Amino acid sequence: MKIIDKRSFYTSMISVVYVMVLSGIVTPHISLSVLEEAGLFWVSLLTLGFMIARSTASLIHAPLYQRYSARIVGGIGLGLLITSYYLYSIVSPIYYPLLQLITGFSSGLFWPLMQSLLAHGLNPNWRSRGFSIYFMVGAIAGYMGYQLGSLIYVYLGPENLYVVAYIAGYLYLAIYLLISPSSRLAVKSRGKIKYSLLRGFREVSSLLPLIIFLGGVNGLLKDYLIAYVKLLTGYDEPTIRHFWSIAGYIGLVIGYIASHIQEKYHMDRQVLVFGSLMISSIILLPFITSPYIVFLIIAFVMVGTRILRPIIRGIASNKTRHPETGIAIVNSLSNISAGLSPLIIAMLSSIL
Repeated sequence: MKIIDKRSFYTSMISVVYVMVLSGIVTPHISLSVLEEAGLFWVSLLTLGFMIARSTASLIHAPLYQRYSARIVGGIGLGLLITSYYLYSIVSPIYYPLLQLITGFSSGLFWPLMQSLLAHGLNPNWRSRGFSIYFMVGAIAGYMGYQLGSLIYVYLGPENLYVVAYIAGYLYLAIYLLISPSSRLAVKSRGKIKYSLLRGFREVSSLLPLIIFLGGVNGLLKDYLIAYVKLLTGYDEPTIRHFWSIAGYIGLVIGYIASHIQEKYHMDRQVLVFGSLMISSIILLPFITSPYIVFLIIAFVMVGTRILRPIIRGIASNKTRHPETGIAIVNSLSNISAGLSPLIIAMLSSIL
Protein backbone atom coordinates (compact mmCIF):
# COMPACT_ATOMS: atom_id res chain seq x y z
CA MET A 1 0.00 0.00 0.00
CA LYS A 2 1.47 3.34 -1.10
CA ILE A 3 1.06 5.98 1.63
CA ILE A 4 1.64 9.56 0.50
CA ASP A 5 0.63 11.34 3.74
CA LYS A 6 1.48 9.36 6.87
CA ARG A 7 -0.13 11.72 9.38
CA SER A 8 -3.47 11.68 7.55
CA PHE A 9 -3.39 7.92 7.02
CA TYR A 10 -2.48 6.94 10.58
CA THR A 11 -4.85 9.46 12.17
CA SER A 12 -7.66 7.86 10.20
CA MET A 13 -6.70 4.28 11.06
CA ILE A 14 -6.05 4.88 14.77
CA SER A 15 -9.30 6.80 15.11
CA VAL A 16 -11.45 4.16 13.45
CA VAL A 17 -10.14 1.52 15.87
CA TYR A 18 -10.51 3.51 19.07
CA VAL A 19 -13.82 5.22 18.38
CA MET A 20 -15.47 2.11 16.92
CA VAL A 21 -14.65 0.21 20.12
CA LEU A 22 -16.42 2.96 22.08
CA SER A 23 -19.37 2.82 19.69
CA GLY A 24 -19.61 -0.95 20.08
CA ILE A 25 -19.79 -0.53 23.84
CA VAL A 26 -22.75 1.86 23.87
CA THR A 27 -24.78 1.43 20.65
CA PRO A 28 -26.46 -1.94 21.39
CA HIS A 29 -27.40 -0.73 24.86
CA ILE A 30 -29.02 2.39 23.42
CA SER A 31 -31.16 0.33 21.02
CA LEU A 32 -32.21 -2.30 23.56
CA SER A 33 -32.94 0.28 26.27
CA VAL A 34 -35.33 2.10 23.94
CA LEU A 35 -36.93 -1.21 22.92
CA GLU A 36 -37.67 -2.05 26.55
CA GLU A 37 -38.90 1.46 27.35
CA ALA A 38 -40.99 2.32 24.28
CA GLY A 39 -41.08 -0.52 21.73
CA LEU A 40 -39.77 -1.31 18.26
CA PHE A 41 -41.31 1.66 16.45
CA TRP A 42 -39.47 4.03 18.80
CA VAL A 43 -36.23 2.22 17.94
CA SER A 44 -36.74 3.23 14.30
CA LEU A 45 -36.82 6.86 15.45
CA LEU A 46 -33.32 6.39 16.88
CA THR A 47 -31.96 5.68 13.42
CA LEU A 48 -34.05 8.40 11.78
CA GLY A 49 -32.78 11.11 14.13
CA PHE A 50 -29.21 9.89 13.91
CA MET A 51 -29.11 9.69 10.14
CA ILE A 52 -30.87 12.99 9.44
CA ALA A 53 -28.37 14.80 11.65
CA ARG A 54 -25.45 12.84 10.25
CA SER A 55 -26.54 13.56 6.68
CA THR A 56 -26.70 17.29 7.38
CA ALA A 57 -23.23 17.27 8.90
CA SER A 58 -21.84 15.14 6.07
CA LEU A 59 -22.84 17.74 3.49
CA ILE A 60 -21.06 20.58 5.29
CA HIS A 61 -18.03 18.43 6.11
CA ALA A 62 -16.24 18.92 2.78
CA PRO A 63 -16.31 22.75 2.76
CA LEU A 64 -15.42 22.82 6.46
CA TYR A 65 -12.38 20.66 5.80
CA GLN A 66 -11.28 23.02 3.05
CA ARG A 67 -11.46 25.98 5.45
CA TYR A 68 -10.33 24.49 8.75
CA SER A 69 -7.81 21.85 9.78
CA ALA A 70 -8.67 18.22 10.44
CA ARG A 71 -7.65 18.87 14.03
CA ILE A 72 -10.36 21.51 14.51
CA VAL A 73 -13.19 19.81 12.59
CA GLY A 74 -12.40 16.36 13.97
CA GLY A 75 -11.93 17.68 17.49
CA ILE A 76 -15.36 19.33 17.44
CA GLY A 77 -17.03 16.22 16.02
CA LEU A 78 -15.31 13.85 18.42
CA GLY A 79 -15.97 16.11 21.40
CA LEU A 80 -19.70 16.27 20.63
CA LEU A 81 -19.86 12.51 20.10
CA ILE A 82 -18.30 11.75 23.48
CA THR A 83 -20.45 14.37 25.22
CA SER A 84 -23.54 12.64 23.85
CA TYR A 85 -22.37 9.43 25.55
CA TYR A 86 -22.38 11.30 28.86
CA LEU A 87 -25.89 12.63 28.22
CA TYR A 88 -27.21 9.11 27.62
CA SER A 89 -26.14 8.24 31.16
CA ILE A 90 -28.29 10.93 32.80
CA VAL A 91 -31.59 10.92 30.85
CA SER A 92 -34.41 8.41 30.36
CA PRO A 93 -34.27 6.15 27.25
CA ILE A 94 -37.47 7.82 26.02
CA TYR A 95 -35.33 10.87 25.17
CA TYR A 96 -32.62 8.90 23.37
CA PRO A 97 -34.03 9.66 19.88
CA LEU A 98 -33.47 13.36 20.60
CA LEU A 99 -29.92 12.73 21.78
CA GLN A 100 -29.33 10.84 18.54
CA LEU A 101 -29.46 14.21 16.80
CA ILE A 102 -26.28 15.16 18.66
CA THR A 103 -24.68 11.76 18.14
CA GLY A 104 -25.58 11.78 14.45
CA PHE A 105 -24.37 15.31 13.79
CA SER A 106 -21.06 14.68 15.53
CA SER A 107 -20.60 11.40 13.65
CA GLY A 108 -21.35 13.22 10.40
CA LEU A 109 -18.48 15.60 11.09
CA PHE A 110 -16.02 13.02 12.32
CA TRP A 111 -16.37 9.89 10.16
CA PRO A 112 -16.41 11.50 6.68
CA LEU A 113 -13.34 13.45 7.79
CA MET A 114 -11.56 10.21 8.70
CA GLN A 115 -12.45 8.79 5.29
CA SER A 116 -11.21 11.95 3.58
CA LEU A 117 -7.95 11.73 5.52
CA LEU A 118 -7.60 8.14 4.36
CA ALA A 119 -8.25 9.11 0.73
CA HIS A 120 -5.69 11.92 0.87
CA GLY A 121 -3.18 9.74 2.67
CA LEU A 122 -3.13 7.13 -0.11
CA ASN A 123 -2.23 7.03 -3.77
CA PRO A 124 -5.49 7.08 -5.84
CA ASN A 125 -4.74 3.60 -7.20
CA TRP A 126 -4.77 2.23 -3.65
CA ARG A 127 -7.89 3.94 -2.33
CA SER A 128 -10.37 1.10 -2.89
CA ARG A 129 -8.10 -1.34 -1.09
CA GLY A 130 -7.42 1.25 1.59
CA PHE A 131 -11.13 1.69 2.23
CA SER A 132 -11.55 -2.10 2.39
CA ILE A 133 -8.92 -2.28 5.12
CA TYR A 134 -10.35 0.77 6.89
CA PHE A 135 -13.86 -0.66 7.07
CA MET A 136 -12.62 -4.12 8.01
CA VAL A 137 -10.50 -2.78 10.86
CA GLY A 138 -13.38 -0.57 11.99
CA ALA A 139 -15.81 -3.49 11.94
CA ILE A 140 -13.46 -5.69 13.96
CA ALA A 141 -13.04 -2.89 16.49
CA GLY A 142 -16.82 -2.43 16.67
CA TYR A 143 -17.42 -6.12 17.37
CA MET A 144 -14.68 -6.05 19.97
CA GLY A 145 -16.62 -3.18 21.54
CA TYR A 146 -19.75 -5.35 21.54
CA GLN A 147 -17.90 -8.06 23.46
CA LEU A 148 -16.17 -5.60 25.78
CA GLY A 149 -19.57 -4.05 26.46
CA SER A 150 -20.90 -7.48 27.37
CA LEU A 151 -18.15 -7.86 29.99
CA ILE A 152 -18.83 -4.39 31.38
CA TYR A 153 -22.56 -5.17 31.50
CA VAL A 154 -22.01 -8.40 33.47
CA TYR A 155 -19.22 -7.36 35.83
CA LEU A 156 -19.68 -3.59 36.29
CA GLY A 157 -23.37 -3.21 35.54
CA PRO A 158 -25.22 -1.72 32.54
CA GLU A 159 -25.18 1.76 34.10
CA ASN A 160 -21.38 1.87 33.68
CA LEU A 161 -21.38 1.26 29.92
CA TYR A 162 -21.74 4.98 29.22
CA VAL A 163 -19.31 5.93 32.00
CA VAL A 164 -16.52 3.80 30.55
CA ALA A 165 -17.25 5.10 27.04
CA TYR A 166 -17.15 8.82 27.79
CA ILE A 167 -14.13 8.64 30.11
CA ALA A 168 -12.14 6.63 27.55
CA GLY A 169 -13.48 8.92 24.82
CA TYR A 170 -12.22 12.13 26.39
CA LEU A 171 -8.81 10.49 26.84
CA TYR A 172 -8.70 9.76 23.12
CA LEU A 173 -9.83 13.29 22.28
CA ALA A 174 -6.63 14.54 23.91
CA ILE A 175 -4.60 12.05 21.84
CA TYR A 176 -6.42 13.03 18.64
CA LEU A 177 -5.60 16.70 19.13
CA LEU A 178 -1.92 15.73 19.25
CA ILE A 179 -1.70 13.34 16.28
CA SER A 180 -4.14 14.84 13.74
CA PRO A 181 -3.06 17.16 10.88
CA SER A 182 -2.92 20.78 11.99
CA SER A 183 -2.92 22.31 8.51
CA ARG A 184 -5.83 22.76 6.12
CA LEU A 185 -6.31 20.41 3.22
CA ALA A 186 -4.39 21.71 0.22
CA VAL A 187 -7.38 22.19 -2.10
CA LYS A 188 -7.91 25.12 -4.42
CA SER A 189 -11.58 25.88 -4.09
CA ARG A 190 -13.18 27.34 -7.21
CA GLY A 191 -16.72 28.58 -7.27
CA LYS A 192 -19.34 28.27 -4.60
CA ILE A 193 -19.74 25.29 -2.31
CA LYS A 194 -23.21 24.64 -3.73
CA TYR A 195 -21.77 24.38 -7.23
CA SER A 196 -19.11 21.92 -6.05
CA LEU A 197 -21.74 19.65 -4.49
CA LEU A 198 -24.04 19.79 -7.52
CA ARG A 199 -21.16 18.90 -9.81
CA GLY A 200 -20.25 16.06 -7.46
CA PHE A 201 -23.79 14.64 -7.67
CA ARG A 202 -23.53 14.62 -11.46
CA GLU A 203 -20.16 12.89 -11.32
CA VAL A 204 -21.44 10.01 -9.16
CA SER A 205 -24.95 9.79 -10.68
CA SER A 206 -24.42 6.21 -11.92
CA LEU A 207 -23.81 5.07 -8.34
CA LEU A 208 -26.93 6.64 -6.81
CA PRO A 209 -29.29 3.58 -6.86
CA LEU A 210 -26.66 1.36 -5.26
CA ILE A 211 -25.77 4.02 -2.68
CA ILE A 212 -29.44 4.36 -1.64
CA PHE A 213 -30.02 0.59 -1.49
CA LEU A 214 -26.92 -0.09 0.57
CA GLY A 215 -27.67 2.83 2.86
CA GLY A 216 -31.12 1.46 3.63
CA VAL A 217 -29.75 -1.93 4.65
CA ASN A 218 -27.06 -0.32 6.80
CA GLY A 219 -29.80 1.68 8.52
CA LEU A 220 -31.59 -1.53 9.49
CA LEU A 221 -28.35 -3.00 10.83
CA LYS A 222 -27.66 0.00 13.04
CA ASP A 223 -30.52 -0.21 15.59
CA TYR A 224 -33.62 -1.88 14.22
CA LEU A 225 -32.36 -5.39 13.53
CA ILE A 226 -30.63 -5.87 16.86
CA ALA A 227 -33.88 -4.88 18.61
CA TYR A 228 -35.87 -7.10 16.25
CA VAL A 229 -33.57 -10.04 17.01
CA LYS A 230 -34.09 -9.38 20.73
CA LEU A 231 -37.85 -9.75 20.23
CA LEU A 232 -37.40 -12.78 18.00
CA THR A 233 -35.04 -14.72 20.26
CA GLY A 234 -35.74 -13.39 23.75
CA TYR A 235 -32.02 -13.40 24.56
CA ASP A 236 -30.57 -10.98 27.10
CA GLU A 237 -28.25 -8.16 26.03
CA PRO A 238 -24.88 -9.89 26.71
CA THR A 239 -25.99 -12.95 24.72
CA ILE A 240 -27.21 -10.84 21.80
CA ARG A 241 -23.94 -8.90 21.82
CA HIS A 242 -22.01 -12.17 21.71
CA PHE A 243 -23.94 -13.69 18.82
CA TRP A 244 -24.02 -10.39 16.91
CA SER A 245 -20.24 -10.11 17.07
CA ILE A 246 -19.84 -13.73 15.91
CA ALA A 247 -22.15 -13.04 12.96
CA GLY A 248 -20.06 -9.96 12.23
CA TYR A 249 -16.80 -11.91 12.25
CA ILE A 250 -18.29 -14.50 9.88
CA GLY A 251 -19.40 -11.69 7.61
CA LEU A 252 -15.94 -10.16 7.65
CA VAL A 253 -14.20 -13.41 6.70
CA ILE A 254 -16.53 -14.16 3.78
CA GLY A 255 -16.46 -10.53 2.71
CA TYR A 256 -12.66 -10.52 2.72
CA ILE A 257 -12.55 -13.66 0.56
CA ALA A 258 -14.98 -12.11 -1.92
CA SER A 259 -12.98 -8.88 -2.05
CA HIS A 260 -9.78 -10.85 -2.63
CA ILE A 261 -11.40 -12.70 -5.54
CA GLN A 262 -12.57 -9.39 -6.96
CA GLU A 263 -9.08 -7.86 -6.85
CA LYS A 264 -7.18 -10.94 -8.05
CA TYR A 265 -9.48 -12.05 -10.85
CA HIS A 266 -11.11 -8.67 -11.66
CA MET A 267 -14.58 -10.18 -11.18
CA ASP A 268 -16.17 -6.85 -10.24
CA ARG A 269 -19.62 -7.57 -11.63
CA GLN A 270 -19.81 -11.06 -10.13
CA VAL A 271 -18.73 -9.83 -6.70
CA LEU A 272 -21.21 -6.95 -6.81
CA VAL A 273 -24.02 -9.38 -7.69
CA PHE A 274 -22.90 -11.71 -4.89
CA GLY A 275 -22.89 -8.82 -2.42
CA SER A 276 -26.37 -7.73 -3.51
CA LEU A 277 -27.70 -11.29 -3.08
CA MET A 278 -26.22 -11.49 0.40
CA ILE A 279 -27.94 -8.25 1.38
CA SER A 280 -31.24 -9.44 -0.12
CA SER A 281 -31.30 -12.41 2.27
CA ILE A 282 -32.66 -9.96 4.85
CA ILE A 283 -36.18 -10.57 3.50
CA LEU A 284 -36.06 -14.11 4.95
CA LEU A 285 -35.86 -12.94 8.57
CA PRO A 286 -39.63 -12.75 9.26
CA PHE A 287 -39.98 -16.42 8.26
CA ILE A 288 -37.17 -17.80 10.47
CA THR A 289 -37.66 -19.11 14.01
CA SER A 290 -34.26 -20.66 14.77
CA PRO A 291 -31.97 -18.16 16.55
CA TYR A 292 -28.91 -19.66 14.87
CA ILE A 293 -30.37 -19.24 11.38
CA VAL A 294 -31.34 -15.68 12.30
CA PHE A 295 -27.75 -14.80 13.15
CA LEU A 296 -26.51 -16.62 10.02
CA ILE A 297 -28.75 -14.40 7.87
CA ILE A 298 -27.44 -11.36 9.73
CA ALA A 299 -23.94 -12.56 8.82
CA PHE A 300 -24.95 -12.82 5.14
CA VAL A 301 -26.29 -9.26 5.19
CA MET A 302 -23.06 -8.07 6.77
CA VAL A 303 -21.10 -9.83 4.01
CA GLY A 304 -22.95 -7.77 1.42
CA THR A 305 -22.32 -4.49 3.18
CA ARG A 306 -18.64 -5.30 3.69
CA ILE A 307 -18.22 -6.00 -0.03
CA LEU A 308 -20.12 -3.03 -1.41
CA ARG A 309 -19.27 -0.21 1.00
CA PRO A 310 -15.52 0.22 0.27
CA ILE A 311 -16.00 -0.28 -3.47
CA ILE A 312 -18.59 2.50 -3.67
CA ARG A 313 -16.50 4.97 -1.67
CA GLY A 314 -13.37 4.19 -3.62
CA ILE A 315 -15.16 4.80 -6.92
CA ALA A 316 -16.83 7.98 -5.66
CA SER A 317 -13.57 9.47 -4.37
CA ASN A 318 -11.98 8.89 -7.78
CA LYS A 319 -14.95 10.10 -9.84
CA THR A 320 -15.21 13.52 -8.18
CA ARG A 321 -12.78 16.38 -8.58
CA HIS A 322 -12.11 16.48 -4.83
CA PRO A 323 -12.20 13.09 -3.00
CA GLU A 324 -13.82 14.60 0.10
CA THR A 325 -16.74 15.86 -2.02
CA GLY A 326 -17.50 12.39 -3.38
CA ILE A 327 -17.27 10.85 0.07
CA ALA A 328 -19.53 13.56 1.53
CA ILE A 329 -22.18 12.87 -1.12
CA VAL A 330 -22.03 9.10 -0.59
CA ASN A 331 -22.31 9.51 3.17
CA SER A 332 -25.16 12.01 2.92
CA LEU A 333 -27.32 9.90 0.59
CA SER A 334 -26.53 6.73 2.54
CA ASN A 335 -27.55 8.41 5.77
CA ILE A 336 -30.88 9.64 4.40
CA SER A 337 -31.71 6.18 3.09
CA ALA A 338 -30.53 4.56 6.33
CA GLY A 339 -32.69 6.89 8.40
CA LEU A 340 -35.87 6.24 6.43
CA SER A 341 -35.64 2.47 5.96
CA PRO A 342 -36.24 1.40 9.62
CA LEU A 343 -39.15 3.86 9.91
CA ILE A 344 -40.76 2.53 6.73
CA ILE A 345 -40.31 -1.09 7.85
CA ALA A 346 -41.72 -0.29 11.30
CA MET A 347 -44.76 1.45 9.79
CA LEU A 348 -45.41 -1.44 7.38
CA SER A 349 -45.07 -3.94 10.23
CA SER A 350 -47.65 -2.08 12.30
CA ILE A 351 -50.08 -1.97 9.36
CA LEU A 352 -49.64 -5.61 8.38
